Amino acid sequence: MAKIPRIYIEGALYYVTSRGDNEKEIFKDNEDYQKYLELLKKYREQYGFKLLAFVLMPTHLHLLIELRQGLTLSDIMHDLNANYTKYFNGKRQRKGHLFQERYKMNLVEKTPYLLLYMTAYMHLNPKILGLVAEVKDYTYSSFGQYIGKGMPQEIKEALENLGQKEYAEYLNGISKEEMGAFSKDLTKKPILGSGEFMEKVQSEIDTQQQATEATQAKACGTRSNRKLVLAGSITILILGIFSIYLYATTKEVKENLKKELVHKEIELSTKLNQDREFIKKDLDEKYRADLVSYQAMTKRLEIEKDKVKKLENKVK
Repeated sequence: MAKIPRIYIEGALYYVTSRGDNEKEIFKDNEDYQKYLELLKKYREQYGFKLLAFVLMPTHLHLLIELRQGLTLSDIMHDLNANYTKYFNGKRQRKGHLFQERYKMNLVEKTPYLLLYMTAYMHLNPKILGLVAEVKDYTYSSFGQYIGKGMPQEIKEALENLGQKEYAEYLNGISKEEMGAFSKDLTKKPILGSGEFMEKVQSEIDTQQQATEATQAKACGTRSNRKLVLAGSITILILGIFSIYLYATTKEVKENLKKELVHKEIELSTKLNQDREFIKKDLDEKYRADLVSYQAMTKRLEIEKDKVKKLENKVK
């Protein structure tokens, strides 16, 4: 089965493991453990989820959670780990990631047998890893609640009122090899439960994927429509700008042509006036020259007439 989405499944328990970045310590002293437990209590009250078991260890932690309708595991783990990281980094004046980027999760059917086995596996971890000789000696787990008077009623009911003594004896009867085999199952199988539970989970996953695909398709369609509208708007804007430019250009051309025509008209008018003045001047000069010639010829003619007249007088 594919990787499980972070979704709500009714009647399921969520087994969560979260490790330090590069297997580094996430809890260095008692104050760190207490701070994480305070945050667990805070967000349990805020979000209304059930914390059925927990184990906090130096480099990693285990949580067994039952969600309510409308709540996802991501909501819880983001706030929980982000705020603890802020505390841890502030206390030690460090920066960067504290936890690995993504927590790991298994879906577990809520049955007395699986709840018993899961909590046993979690509570036995400190002993298996050599942190304590006996499970009861480890402080930072929910084991004390399971064998003490403060055992939550919801756990009693889930374990079908199994007594504290019987629970402790059950843990003592589980071998290290048996826990190792169960650990491998958790690694290989993201879902633990009956065939009916597996089908239910798969149905929920399919429904969510279909809803997600429909949402994505709708969003894609909306984006496509927006792109078309945007493209159309840009086209209209470009055409508008081009029309304005064309109008402005045409108007400018017309104005330039008009100015050119006026300039040419003035230039031709000036040249015509100049030509007129030149012709008039030339005609005046020619007239004066002809007049002088005429006057000279008239005078010469008078002189000749006088000569003729004198000769005639002499002949008489």
